Amino acid sequence: MPSAKTSLLKLVYLLAPCLLLAPNNLAHAQDKFFLPVEFGQGIIFQPGVDPYIFSAQAHPSLGFGANSNSLLIGASLAAVYDNPAWAFMWGGRLVLSVSNLKKKPINRGPQVTYGTLHLTGTVLMENAELRRVAGGIIIDVWEGALLIGPRVGYDRKRERTFLEVGLGRGF
Repeated sequence: MPSAKTSLLKLVYLLAPCLLLAPNNLAHAQDKFFLPVEFGQGIIFQPGVDPYIFSAQAHPSLGFGANSNSLLIGASLAAVYDNPAWAFMWGGRLVLSVSNLKKKPINRGPQVTYGTLHLTGTVLMENAELRRVAGGIIIDVWEGALLIGPRVGYDRKRERTFLEVGLGRGF
């Protein structure tokens, strides 16, 4: 039967490497936090009403994977104008990197990545009720300098489909 002293010593041996590596891991944790911000405009397919919709959204996210933006899991905060009123929504978003968009050089040399293509899914709630579910793609140009995001979704309050194109920055 192991004594308390040997058990404590084993615990110290197990925790020592973790404690030594923790400051290094915490220093690199900042590289994996993203705050994409986007503004979207679109239409909602509802007869008899002005179909215009507008949204301003922020998506604080954590990145995972080889490039730290291969998989983004985050929250979503949105202010949505769906004629005739504003709604404030919250929820979650998942972004999965699909492909790098590369440009062939004019002269010999390596191909240059100028953008990435991502699949995205967002769920937004108003108060405690599920309000919007949307999915689409995001084209990330020049490492987050410009995000272009067409998406299609369903608004449960209005029971209608909508199309929206978002422009933003932030990966």
